[in-house]
Amino acid sequence: MDPDPQAGVQVGMRVVRGVDWKWGQQDGGEGGVGTVVELGRHGSPSTPDRTVVVQWDQGTRTNYRAGYQGAHDLLLYDNAQIGVRHPNIICDCCKKHGLRGMRWKCRVCFDYDLCTQCYMHNRHDLAHAFERYETAHSRPVTLSPRQGLPRIPLRGIFQGAKVVRGPDWEWGSQDGGEGKPGRVVDIRGWDVETGRSVASVTWADGTTNVYRVGHKGKVDLKCVGEAAGGFYYKEHLPRLGKPAELQRRVSADGQPFQHGDKVKCLLDTDVLREMQEGHGGWNPRMAEHNSFWVGDVVRVIDDLDAVKRLQAGHGEWTDDMAPALGRVGKVVKVFGDGNLRVAVGGQRWTFSPSCLVAYRPEEDANLDVAERARENKSGHEPRGPVGGEAWPRPGHHP
Repeated sequence: MDPDPQAGVQVGMRVVRGVDWKWGQQDGGEGGVGTVVELGRHGSPSTPDRTVVVQWDQGTRTNYRAGYQGAHDLLLYDNAQIGVRHPNIICDCCKKHGLRGMRWKCRVCFDYDLCTQCYMHNRHDLAHAFERYETAHSRPVTLSPRQGLPRIPLRGIFQGAKVVRGPDWEWGSQDGGEGKPGRVVDIRGWDVETGRSVASVTWADGTTNVYRVGHKGKVDLKCVGEAAGGFYYKEHLPRLGKPAELQRRVSADGQPFQHGDKVKCLLDTDVLREMQEGHGGWNPRMAEHNSFWVGDVVRVIDDLDAVKRLQAGHGEWTDDMAPALGRVGKVVKVFGDGNLRVAVGGQRWTFSPSCLVAYRPEEDANLDVAERARENKSGHEPRGPVGGEAWPRPGHHP
């Protein structure tokens, strides 16, 4: 599976308390915002893997669970601070181009998108359901309409906040000295690298400078007089450290699956094994229930019309793929969206798994040995797009 480089937990993300929170007022109270400043690592006794350290705007700095033992203490409020951007998307309310942070797309209206600020400020029809895109390449998560849902006021380092130098301060006496307060006059991005990641502060002597609040995971300021930063729908924010695949239907209706539903796991073995910690444990036999894996030998179905139909939205179809129909090949890559890259006939194509069947040797005792040899020799990755695959395709990187 090709992970989205911006989909995982990263320093700089802005967070609020989440569903498993049990830490009192460490965040300054419900609605307090903080910044992820350190990621947990294997072998660390204080900050193990799947935990994070958060610097809260009001000054507290503590570690929290981001999947550790199955618990999620935090919600992701904003990821513009790590450079997430949707280059070709315009917010249809504030008209900003190259939408930064999470994207919210209306499921009722044609081609209608909102940025996080407009979505949380109740722009557009509250009865319309939306989809959330955490990054430009992530898969959408379907949400329930905002109408009737509670909104939580956001508080911290926003325009109007009173601040003093914070934990990462390295700017000498620009503030007039230790403990001298200033006033935030603006929150903005740093050049084209990150969004909503720095604060412009005016100090008592009248000088104004820019300081980090999430840029590169640093926090130069501490809030001593919080300001209002808008609102958020707690039920619509992603859990920090929980892959979107597990949130999609839960967010929409609160009832993930019904008895008898057929499901398909699109995660690779390592990710699935980690997720099972604290949720029933891992059994190697679980891996056997995925449709296809790297190394599987498969046959492409030979129904041209059916393949063309099944390829729509799944690698697409090009007439160059026709010689692969009915042929036997080998799975060389499994993408996060379930599509497969298959080596067949000396070429590599991206197929929907619906176009493939498991190959059994007894079905074709006369498989050409030379064909196998050619497939084995084509073990290198192509340098350009093949198999009708847009390059790069949403959902993964080549």
